[in-house]
Amino acid sequence: TQVSISTTTASSGVLAFQAANVTGTQEIPIEIGSGVSVRSATDSIAHRMALPGDVAWTLRDDGSSGYLDEEKPIGDQIKPGAHVTITPKTHLACHGRCIG
Repeated sequence: TQVSISTTTASSGVLAFQAANVTGTQEIPIEIGSGVSVRSATDSIAHRMALPGDVAWTLRDDGSSGYLDEEKPIGDQIKPGAHVTITPKTHLACHGRCIG
């Protein structure tokens, strides 16, 4: 399950956005401090969306296709009006077969 999120930044340092699941069957408003870590924001969004708690979630900026750094503030990584996706975190391992 993936959740798309559209964001705007208020002058007070609050990041306000709508979070919706990929099917559009659930949409919730979110307001969070722009200084909150991406990890905390992701955990909050996953909880509010009632996404499985045994899954590690991460945010990806749809504009850059890059994953946000979990330790850095969300407001430092996305611009007002950005779109991000909450997605299960996957770990790619090469199991000794990596090239390069």
